[in-house]
Amino acid sequence: MDENAHIAALRKNGYKITPQRLAVIEYIKESPGHFTAEEVYRNIKQKEPTITLATVYNIFRAMKKSGIVKSFEANGSTIYETNSRRHANFLCSSCGKIEDIEIADIPELAVFSNAGNVIDSVEIVIRGVCASCRRKKNA
Repeated sequence: MDENAHIAALRKNGYKITPQRLAVIEYIKESPGHFTAEEVYRNIKQKEPTITLATVYNIFRAMKKSGIVKSFEANGSTIYETNSRRHANFLCSSCGKIEDIEIADIPELAVFSNAGNVIDSVEIVIRGVCASCRRKKNA
């Protein structure tokens, strides 16, 4: 989704487009991937000094309701993401990096889906150590 699609989705769900919402939309457009409300707050506070952390959480609640972001829990935090496709998330317990894993890359889910089942959503967080951290540890 682009910035205009985000704005349209929020309006469609009855939300006004405020400077704070625009700042969050701009941030996620420029930094797609995975982020916490705290990260977003820290990064846009300088541009939008009237914003509060509570406002950022409220904006994410509205964005989630509008289908702009999804979220999952990891390490005691809510992680938001812009990838709306069905996928799992791999969380490196060493460096904290999060990577998306497509459903086709999870054989059992692909078999389940190909058997005629319809998967509406997937919320899988796989924890482990990424290849980069393993190489560093073994070096």
